[in-house]
Amino acid sequence: MALLFGSVVINYLDRANRPLPRRFWEDRIRSFKMGVVFSALGWSYVFCQVPGGWLVDRVHPRRLYAILIALWSVATALMGFSAAWPCYSALRLAIGALEAPSFPINNRVVTTWFPERERATAIGFYTSGQFVGLAFLTPVLMSLQVHFGWRSVFISVGCWASSGPRPGTLSIAPADL
Repeated sequence: MALLFGSVVINYLDRANRPLPRRFWEDRIRSFKMGVVFSALGWSYVFCQVPGGWLVDRVHPRRLYAILIALWSVATALMGFSAAWPCYSALRLAIGALEAPSFPINNRVVTTWFPERERATAIGFYTSGQFVGLAFLTPVLMSLQVHFGWRSVFISVGCWASSGPRPGTLSIAPADL
C-alpha cells in the first residue's frame, strides 16, 4: 500500500513540478511555446493511458513499476539540465508517457491483492497521495527553487523518486502477482 501511495505522491508532484529558468520568463517566451511546455506531460499521459493499461495486463506490476519509476525519475532529474524549451517539453512528454501506466498498475494491484470488501479503502488510501503531492510538497518545491534555483527542483525530485522503495524489492509472493 505504501508503494502505491508513494507512486501517486510522486506522480502528482511531477505534475506540479514546473519551474522554468528565469530566462524563459525574461525572453518573454511566446504563449504557444509556454502552452507546449506546460501541456506536454498531459498529452503523452492521455495518449499512453490505454497502451499503458495493455502493458499492465502483460507485465507483472512489481517489475513494470520498478522500470517505470526508475525511468521517470531519470527524466525528471534530466529536466534540471535542460537548456531549451524543446528539450524541456520532450522530457515532460517522456514523464507523462512513463507515468501513464501508474493508475492501471495501482488498480490491478488492488483488485488482485485485496479482498473485494477492502478495495475501496485501499483505493481511497493510495489516491489520497494526489493531494499530498500537490498540497504539501508544492511549498517544498517552491522553497527549493527560491533557495537553490530552478534546476534543484527537478534534480531533487528525480533523485528522491529514484531512491524510494522499489516494487521489485518488496516481499510479495510471486503468486500474488
